[in-house]
Amino acid sequence: MTEGMLSLYRVLDLTDEKGLMCGKILGDLGADVIKIEKPGGDLTRNIGPFYHDETDPEKSLFWFAFNNNKRGVTLNIEKADGQEIFKQLVKSADVIVESFPLGYMDKLGLGYSNLEKFKPGIIMVSITPFGQTGPYKDYKISDIVAWALGG
Repeated sequence: MTEGMLSLYRVLDLTDEKGLMCGKILGDLGADVIKIEKPGGDLTRNIGPFYHDETDPEKSLFWFAFNNNKRGVTLNIEKADGQEIFKQLVKSADVIVESFPLGYMDKLGLGYSNLEKFKPGIIMVSITPFGQTGPYKDYKISDIVAWALGG
């Protein structure tokens, strides 16, 4: 981990490719970022290029480029024991960044209203394609759609 202006803060990073840059920047600025991956690893571990051109989730240069300056843990937050461990991590965190589909964390009982009980003042950032309200809130997105909508 690096020293920097955010070195007093701990961030729990539950993002996929839509939020990789957020955790990277926070880590680069010194925050203690803990990348939480599901069992089997983050799907971005399968994105190349790969070290020595060996296709292997442990050799994804894409994954390493966005996850340096982070610590990591494998955790199944869909299971009760994983949720309990996650809640313990929340108690020591300042920020949670997630990029799950809208409502996913709430369905697991891990939405902001529940997590704030474990850590009053916790900051929770949800990276969604179209926000949490409005006519497009449940839409999925791809890069090309984002480019088109961004003009």
